[in-house]
Amino acid sequence: MPSEMFERGKRDAEADALDENYYHYYYDYKLAYDNVARNRRRSRRQLLARRVGRVLARTLPVMLLLAGTGFAAYRYLEPPAEPVAAAPPTPTRTRPTLVPPTPRPAATPTSELALRADSFAVITGTNGAPLLARIEPGTDKAMVIRIREGQTVRILEGPREASGYTWWRVELDGKLGWSAATFLQPVAPPP
Repeated sequence: MPSEMFERGKRDAEADALDENYYHYYYDYKLAYDNVARNRRRSRRQLLARRVGRVLARTLPVMLLLAGTGFAAYRYLEPPAEPVAAAPPTPTRTRPTLVPPTPRPAATPTSELALRADSFAVITGTNGAPLLARIEPGTDKAMVIRIREGQTVRILEGPREASGYTWWRVELDGKLGWSAATFLQPVAPPP
């Protein structure tokens, strides 16, 4: 139940008769006076829009929930279609066609590509980073060449085991270094 000061503030605001002493010292008076003055400044269109907004804010979630439930029921709870009985297959007799055997071609000697001395390899698997060729086999040895991914190198000697990798000595543009076999893929010699 509103207090006496609230009612008095409401009456004074409707009569447009502000009592400043009450306004400054009584919270209920000020609250009622400001509320009535604010509503008077609002147009009917604003008040209507506010009421419609409140109604939509209350009913829209319920409507969306009902629409979602209806869609789900329509989409996922359809009765299964009755299967159509297929006619049994009719047995047919076929005669196999005899084909004379084709002679196999003679095997042509192919040289398998593998990492070995005096062969070639392309740098792969570095994700675009340069491969560091080292002065000796091992990840702790000094770096002497940076080789871009996709470049072809000549393998000179190897393999040697160090730092958990197999290493091959490679040459690129007259520069020599040791590279891990993980990043070398054998290729045919360039023309």
